[in-house]
Amino acid sequence: MIKLIEIPKMSYGIDVASYQSTNLASYIVNGTKYAIVKVTQGTNYINPNAQSQISSSKTQGLMTMGYFYGTFSGNSSVAISEANYAVKYAKAYGIPKGSYFAVDWESGSGNYTEGSTLANTNAIIEAMKVIKQSGYQPLLYSGEAVLNYHVDIHKIIKAFGNCLWVAKYATMDRVDIPDFTWFPSMDGVAIWQFTQNWKGLNVDGNINVLPLKSESNNLSDSREDDWELTLHPIVKWDVPRVFIVSNLKGCNLYSDSDLAKVIGHLDRKSSYKVLDEKDGALKLGKNQWVDGRAGVTKSNPIFYNSNLSGRVKVVLDHTHALASPDADATKVYALETNKIYHITGRKGRFFALTDKYKGKTVWVTGNRAYVVL
Repeated sequence: MIKLIEIPKMSYGIDVASYQSTNLASYIVNGTKYAIVKVTQGTNYINPNAQSQISSSKTQGLMTMGYFYGTFSGNSSVAISEANYAVKYAKAYGIPKGSYFAVDWESGSGNYTEGSTLANTNAIIEAMKVIKQSGYQPLLYSGEAVLNYHVDIHKIIKAFGNCLWVAKYATMDRVDIPDFTWFPSMDGVAIWQFTQNWKGLNVDGNINVLPLKSESNNLSDSREDDWELTLHPIVKWDVPRVFIVSNLKGCNLYSDSDLAKVIGHLDRKSSYKVLDEKDGALKLGKNQWVDGRAGVTKSNPIFYNSNLSGRVKVVLDHTHALASPDADATKVYALETNKIYHITGRKGRFFALTDKYKGKTVWVTGNRAYVVL
């Protein structure tokens, strides 16, 4: 059964190329919900990090998208060739069908944008047709000026709907939060790339101004029924990342990251703390590795930032709200087992509950209530 996966509007995303790491975990901690991975350029270049970046994005539970850098200028036949080359590797490297795939059409690296607007537009449309026919949702990426002066964006929008991914920066310095006074003033914008250095991570920062919807998820078709299982796992407060096995038949445990020697088997629905990642393989213990594609990895932002709000689930009976964040604190009232409570932050292993008691903050220990991711 196909399930609709949706990223709410005003969510952050990144786009990565060979300049960025193959391990996208650090971006998860900073709040990204999707990753757009460069796959190819022209018909003779493949991003050497693409396959690992796609694998890492999927194991992190991100909506995983892709793009190719076009060098076809206003030539429709070349545009078709480059798009076919791109989707070939998008499929081979694991961009999920039903997800988004963009044509990056900008000035430079062999792409000439100042020719005929009609020819430019027609060539872009031909490339986007290939993408759509290959089972992806097409996007067009470029800067605001190029789109306004060298492309008939209304013809693009008529053919593909709100499909523009537009770059426009207020500054070339670090940007953490987009300044919407700089938002590109044009129709059809789905994603705005607002910085080249999001939060000092030296990665492009994006925000989607419309919901992103995909009728495919990051798991294989045989595991679609497990998406809900892995969407919101629970973890102890001191676990930074967790891997949940979602393959119907479980997965193998290997002795090294090359995944060559099988040393054991892990059951479906079992979860494990992630210690490290290398080329899509996840380290769960000493000489214990798994293929990240066998499940989903989720990061615990509350581990990294104690000031974040969130949710916790009471997992043990006889758990109480406490008067203070101390081991010997007074018990104020009983909490319901298996109930989810909202929190405003963490102090050590204790969570501050949103609910007050007689106007005062009450706490629950992280040894009895786990974070809902």
